[in-house]
Amino acid sequence: MVDTNVLLKRFGRIRQCVAALETIRRTHSRAAFLKDDLVKAAAERNIQIAVQSVLDICSHVVADQKLELPDEEKHAIQILASHRIIPQRLAKSLSGMAGVRNILVHEYLEVDHGRLYSIMSRHLADFEKFFAVISMLL
Repeated sequence: MVDTNVLLKRFGRIRQCVAALETIRRTHSRAAFLKDDLVKAAAERNIQIAVQSVLDICSHVVADQKLELPDEEKHAIQILASHRIIPQRLAKSLSGMAGVRNILVHEYLEVDHGRLYSIMSRHLADFEKFFAVISMLL
């Protein structure tokens, strides 16, 4: 059985991060965002934590459902999609954000802050879609 406490704690953390990202998006145009290093750093950190929480939830569900083991953390998203636990379109969006998270964590490529702003502008609702789908497992 999926540990409800684990999921709810991660959901709460994601919601905090999404709220911070929404505030940044509402208060900064793309141009203003790209000029403000402090705000960019805040966005980086909040996206990193939100996506890491999604990955943690996916890994938890994969283990609970006794599905195949992912060879990389972000593959847990695709495993859930292949078992029709989350929709393929949502999995694609979340996987893209997981790629951004990997860049932020491992710092092996330069961060594309324009892409971060795009995530804040177009994909924050994907977190709520994720909650809705995963909540059905509780």
